[in-house]
Amino acid sequence: MDKSNHTVTDFILVGFTTDPVMQLILFVVFLAVYSVTLVGNTTLITLICNDSQLHMPMYFFTGNLSFLDLWYSSVYTPKILVTCISEDKSISFGGCVAQFFFSAGLAYSECYLLDHPYDHYVAISKPLLYSQAMSIKLCAFLVAASYLGGFINSSVITRRTFALNFCADNVIDDFCHLLPLVKLACGRKDGYQTLLYFFLASNVIAPLALILASYLFIITTILRIRSTQGRLKAFSTCSSHLISVTLYYGSILHIYCHPPSSYSMDRDKIVSTFYTVVFPMLNPMIYSLRNKDEKEALNELCEVLLAMEKGNHTVTEYILVGFTTDPVMQLILFVVFLSVYSITLVGNTTLMTLICDDSWLHTPTYFFTGNLSFLDFWYPSVYTPKILVTLICEDKSISFAGCVAQFFFSAGLGYSECYLLATMAYDHYVAISNPLLYAQVTSKRLCIYLVIYSYTGGFVNAVILTSNTFTLDFCGDNVFDDFFCDVPPLVKLACDVKESYQAVLYFLMASSVITPPVLILASYLFIIAAILRIRSTQGRLKAFSTCSSHLISVTLYYGSILYIYSRPHSSYSPERDKMVSTFYTVVFPMLNPMIYILRNKDVKEALKKLLKLTQPEV
Repeated sequence: MDKSNHTVTDFILVGFTTDPVMQLILFVVFLAVYSVTLVGNTTLITLICNDSQLHMPMYFFTGNLSFLDLWYSSVYTPKILVTCISEDKSISFGGCVAQFFFSAGLAYSECYLLDHPYDHYVAISKPLLYSQAMSIKLCAFLVAASYLGGFINSSVITRRTFALNFCADNVIDDFCHLLPLVKLACGRKDGYQTLLYFFLASNVIAPLALILASYLFIITTILRIRSTQGRLKAFSTCSSHLISVTLYYGSILHIYCHPPSSYSMDRDKIVSTFYTVVFPMLNPMIYSLRNKDEKEALNELCEVLLAMEKGNHTVTEYILVGFTTDPVMQLILFVVFLSVYSITLVGNTTLMTLICDDSWLHTPTYFFTGNLSFLDFWYPSVYTPKILVTLICEDKSISFAGCVAQFFFSAGLGYSECYLLATMAYDHYVAISNPLLYAQVTSKRLCIYLVIYSYTGGFVNAVILTSNTFTLDFCGDNVFDDFFCDVPPLVKLACDVKESYQAVLYFLMASSVITPPVLILASYLFIIAAILRIRSTQGRLKAFSTCSSHLISVTLYYGSILYIYSRPHSSYSPERDKMVSTFYTVVFPMLNPMIYILRNKDVKEALKKLLKLTQPEV
């Protein structure tokens, strides 16, 4: 997949139509479908995590299916939306590789995950032994094996596909998937066709054959049930899965099981759009509308949300004790927080203005820095105004709805910043290890996608955490010794914390707080290795200086967050944690623009230019 292996540096995605009116209509349609997909799958995941009645192997697999569908549609739909409204229809070679890899990995994983009708067979044939036969360890192993097998196969097929020579036309009348890419290739490598047949057999035909075999056993078991009502009830447990399998495999087999010579762009485009964009939207509807337990869980969730809105919770508001009850100290703290907040707004606005205004700063590194400043502009705005109000007013309360809003936006912005800092580490690695290919590898489109995924991932996780936290029962004291609505004080006030909620916290901790620092650490290990290969001391210092600002930000941000959230709730100390959380919610967003301005030569030069322009001529 080197540059020498091909002469094509990007591909042109023709899309569906060149008619501007139809493009606008398709944009609205795809946006609506994508929105329904995100909401539907997020809701189904939330229901399964939140409702103890759905903590069964069957729904565990369903939740993972929704997780795959959530991300599978996200591989394609954002790019489809861009091509519908933008004149630029191109996708970089690297972007095409990424789209191909993730789509193949998620699709293969879904093929393996749908290949678990064994769960339905056990539920029907051995209902008394169901929980014993389908243990948590076995279910977790099967899901992990599905993901692992899917992405291992994806790595192989991606590497072999993009090792082909693309030296002819670079126009794709579709998105980056197998058939149009094979059609564009100049030649074939030995064994590539054989590899395709192997993957078709192992990832599509074999799982489908196992599913059919399982359903033969299921039908045999159902026929042994004497009562008609019992048969209908048994069959109803399989109906959702059967519909999903039929729709998914039907469209995939239509695309990939006919010879490339019969490839019809218009026909196959419609079919591939179905299983990549429409099917992920239909799946949560199939499982929610055709499943009694999930419909009941959805009704319960709606009732809880209505109760939250109407104030049917025992707790209708919270009292924020804040920092001190001393009037003099409150006034001093008001001045301090107002000053910090003012500096934060001015600093981040200045940094965003410099990056937008100065053409020298129109690089991927500063694009990510600008987005970091954008997050730091809004992140303290979730907390500081309320802190200022509580410091000068006698009323220290915050409504239940206000607490929910503050919690949601703080979580969404916080998780987004975690992902964005990880993305910036990758950017620094590319800048140092491949400076000549930097602009090509970190293309504008890739940067935009990485930022969009950071925001999307952050706010999807915020929806999951908020919905699970505020469905807890808060029936005790409504006073917590803190200045904002956060997980530790809210969990301390809850009457009963379910194991499922603890599982959600651990999952979000692993995916949003632990994983990004691990990726950052891995990136910096590669960065250090690349720096050590530089011969001159001056070159090493210059390379390291490009990372110093980001390294300081990561250390300060993750140091405080990991201190707060990586400890057991039993060791929660309001006074100690209050100081640490004040740092990463209020102080850190003020420090970030200073770090990037004072430690960066290009930004300092841009600031000097801006100051000269604003000075009046004498």
